[in-house]
Amino acid sequence: MFQSQKTHSAFIKVSFILFFTVAFASYTKAYTAQNLQPAKDSVYTFAEKMPEFPGGEKGLVTFLNQHIVYPTEALKKNEHGKVHIQFVVSKTGKVENPKVIKGVSTDLDNEALRVISSLPEWTPGEQNGQKVAVQRIIPINFQAPANEPVGWQPTEKSLFLIDDVKMPIGFNPVILNPEKLASVKLLSPVPEEEKSKLISKYGKDAAEGVVLITTKKSEIEFAIADTASLRKNPNCKETITFPLFPGGETKLLSYIADSIQYPFAAKQLKTQGKVFVRITVDKTGKVTNPILARRSDYFLEKEALRVVSTLPDWTPGTLCGEKTDTYVLVPVAFKLDEPKQKKEWVKNDKTIILQDGIRLPSSFDLSWLSYTNLTMYKTLEPTTKEVIKQLKKEYGKDAENGVILIGTRIEEEKTAK
Repeated sequence: MFQSQKTHSAFIKVSFILFFTVAFASYTKAYTAQNLQPAKDSVYTFAEKMPEFPGGEKGLVTFLNQHIVYPTEALKKNEHGKVHIQFVVSKTGKVENPKVIKGVSTDLDNEALRVISSLPEWTPGEQNGQKVAVQRIIPINFQAPANEPVGWQPTEKSLFLIDDVKMPIGFNPVILNPEKLASVKLLSPVPEEEKSKLISKYGKDAAEGVVLITTKKSEIEFAIADTASLRKNPNCKETITFPLFPGGETKLLSYIADSIQYPFAAKQLKTQGKVFVRITVDKTGKVTNPILARRSDYFLEKEALRVVSTLPDWTPGTLCGEKTDTYVLVPVAFKLDEPKQKKEWVKNDKTIILQDGIRLPSSFDLSWLSYTNLTMYKTLEPTTKEVIKQLKKEYGKDAENGVILIGTRIEEEKTAK
């Protein structure tokens, strides 16, 4: 157990936030893209400028994390799943007419409605320069890990795996940025037979439970084009499947990179960056209707649209067991070949990374860090022979590849105690 109840509570809170945030972020994308047409009574399903919650999507997730209370009865009954709430953000920014369009149970549905009804005012949406009412749909995911007794949470002795790589015992998830994560799964060590299974699969370190974390691998996003199908089939429980490019996402990005003809004008102006193009993969798998989703340079935009328009057929997505039109947000990256400059030190696969004195795998990706939760981030670079000698003396042979020191607020609380 932790040395202080305050620290223990903080760890549990972070674990829950990581889990809930990922669940929320993974599904909200499927409901943000609709046709540019007003719904009845001048309520738009999509507007040129969509309503914005104070603090953006991150602020919305934070609000939900802070206010959602998993109903006790629902936990006892092992009720879990996604409650889809539809509501309208009015011209004045108020949340109106919340209703369940796809529910799970009375307790979970009512809790989701309660929280959505308590949302503060938004910045209203706009169409043609005028404020308009816009309909939103938010899925709220109530998820208790399978076969887990109510109340179990990981401790500092639990085993964490990130993309199947074991973290050392004592790893603190507070350093992770939830926006970089695709999923978080908790595997409880109780009852005893579950503990035995975990130890058999993951080793003796799994005796205190296992947390499986996967990170996001790409910027490609998917969204069901016809969300009306969900309302027509409220009892549909089948998993949504998204379109698949021949060979997967890696082949898609390779195809785009190989197809780009860098615009001469953009080269002359030394313009680079990413253009995001939204395409529709229809029921037959064909790519149609490419439009710019996030603006960039004119010449880059034109080339991005050309490249995306040449994409071959995909395996179409499905909804409720039937093929469906799907929006895909595709990043097209433009990067100029830059002249080589003075060689700078960079982290390699032998660099020592220490979190609160605990060595993390050298494969740990520093882009996963949530810097707001760190009390220290320090890089000790092997710049000279004398420095390297000192680093090796203090941290061991691998220190010749550099050392990165990471400190956390939770560790600060423990040492203060």
